[in-house]
Amino acid sequence: MRVRMLLGWMLAGALPAAQAEILIGGFPSWEQTTHPLSVFASDATGSAAPLRRLEGPATQLMTPAFGVYEPGEDVIYVSDFYGEAVRVYPARAGGDVAPLRVLDPPSLAQTRASAPVPAHGELVVISTNCCIYTYPLDGDGADVEPLRRINWGGVSGSLTQLANPFALTYLPASDEVAVLDYDGDGTTKVVFHARTANGFVAPTRVLKSAYTDRARGMAHDPAAGTLMVLVEETVGEDRRALIRIFDAAAAGTDAPLRTIAGPATQLSMPSSTSYYPTGLGYDADRDRLMVAISSNGDPAANRLLVFDAAADGDVAPLQVLAGETLGPGTLGTPFAVPDIREPDDILLRDGFDGP
Repeated sequence: MRVRMLLGWMLAGALPAAQAEILIGGFPSWEQTTHPLSVFASDATGSAAPLRRLEGPATQLMTPAFGVYEPGEDVIYVSDFYGEAVRVYPARAGGDVAPLRVLDPPSLAQTRASAPVPAHGELVVISTNCCIYTYPLDGDGADVEPLRRINWGGVSGSLTQLANPFALTYLPASDEVAVLDYDGDGTTKVVFHARTANGFVAPTRVLKSAYTDRARGMAHDPAAGTLMVLVEETVGEDRRALIRIFDAAAAGTDAPLRTIAGPATQLSMPSSTSYYPTGLGYDADRDRLMVAISSNGDPAANRLLVFDAAADGDVAPLQVLAGETLGPGTLGTPFAVPDIREPDDILLRDGFDGP
């Protein structure tokens, strides 16, 4: 009876639409040694409390600065910058939960971001704050060797054009890895490499111009074929963050397709404050962009803004989360996990109590 009703609801399209939880970690303040990974409801606003937090000695987490959801295993890969590891947890873990596995070979060192590529059994990672390394997706422990390495280019630039990569995403359509990179001249660019590249190799393309300067975060929407770049710029005496949306195939000095910017976005930052944008995430389930804005030394002023991914121009955010509930230090890059309920749970919660 229960299975038949569930199937009937599925065929009729009556099951609740998939939602997603918003996750945000970061870097601890000077007074603390760890920062939690906080999980919020998909519609959370204001000073809403997190649904749960991943924190405690068993988690081994110090600085969950970046995370990404992998649906094949239903897990999250969390980059622990100061912990020099990528830690893997159940997607909906909370509390003081030990990781399922830990990738922490000496070759990894400080890592800012990763991208699982399940089709090839690989995890592409920013390693040692300088390079792009690829490890086995199921890698566990300190003895894991990289499958491939795209090496540092040096601050003066060389063939790989890697100086200081700090954000990373994978583009399945072109089988490329893209990183945001602080260049030797202080500007910022997007460097694209073939996933299979190894050693000292030239990038497939580079996106660099005034449009990418002072970039602070990056995300990719494979379905729309777009690359979103969070940048900071000065306007008069004030600063503002804005989101530039490029075609995923953009290169050279190509202009963005559109830009999310203006007073209504709440991305403006008075020059007298220490606000700065710290991360951009994309929620594929809700087709939304998530922007983290940190206030140096004052976590009560931290903010997380959510926009429709199709937004253009001076538009208000759909949601604004603010305050110390986001975390006690500097915010990292937000990401999302689908809120998937078990069939029995769906039926019981929605009024069906068994045969």
